[in-house]
Amino acid sequence: MTEESTMKRELKKEQTRLRIKEAALDLIADNGYEATTVEEIAKQAGVAKGTFFNYFSSKDELICDLQAVFAMNEVAKLQDQPGPLVPRFQLLIFQLVKEFELSKTLTRALFQAMFGSQRQLGSHNRLLDSLKEVLLPLIRQGQENGELRRDMPAEMIAQQAFQSYFGTLIIWSMEEDDEPLDNRMAMAFELFFRAITV
Repeated sequence: MTEESTMKRELKKEQTRLRIKEAALDLIADNGYEATTVEEIAKQAGVAKGTFFNYFSSKDELICDLQAVFAMNEVAKLQDQPGPLVPRFQLLIFQLVKEFELSKTLTRALFQAMFGSQRQLGSHNRLLDSLKEVLLPLIRQGQENGELRRDMPAEMIAQQAFQSYFGTLIIWSMEEDDEPLDNRMAMAFELFFRAITV
């Protein structure tokens, strides 16, 4: 197989993966996560159900990718909007939690799947790297306009944002009370934004 045909095949695979993600995002936005089935996602993406499973082991695995894609799309939109960044960042976190309503059981299952497979962990880390690449120019913009602290490197601020999000998710999913995730996430990011704003 030539290098060109290998590249074409990889591009086609990436386009299929993207179609599946976009179909899932549309369906989840319309019907909610729980009501959306793998069959519906495959049909909307124009692929066979078996093809779905070539890319994702389950709908639960897909949601990790979807959260990252949703966050990247929303962060990219922020770059074109005038005005203060921090309130828009806070809204983005709220939208992310609301768009993908996670139960504690599902959240624990997602982390188990991620940590239990080197492939899934690698995939998750690549998504975080992609999200960081979109996030860093926005953080630097906030530093330049005097909103965000300049004594912290933009990379450190991005890393702290990830730690606040995933740390909150892990602790929340372990606890037995029924506090809504959006309350807990709002508090975590209130503290985060207090720490990074001027």
